[in-house]
Amino acid sequence: MYPNYIMEKVRQHLGLESWDTSRDEEINSMSHGIVFQHCLEWEGIIGYSYKITDWIEQIFSVKLE
Repeated sequence: MYPNYIMEKVRQHLGLESWDTSRDEEINSMSHGIVFQHCLEWEGIIGYSYKITDWIEQIFSVKLE
């Protein structure tokens, strides 16, 4: 289960109110990459989820999904 502040971003990106839990089961079943993409896009960072993930992996030597 994702933290509440992440859930609020994803809910809003999906067109819901931040407190609307009607699609939480669907959100919690999303991959980390898709949730990351929703969060970035909600913050106005569109089209960079793959690149940012790649940078994190290369800079920190951490494999993400």
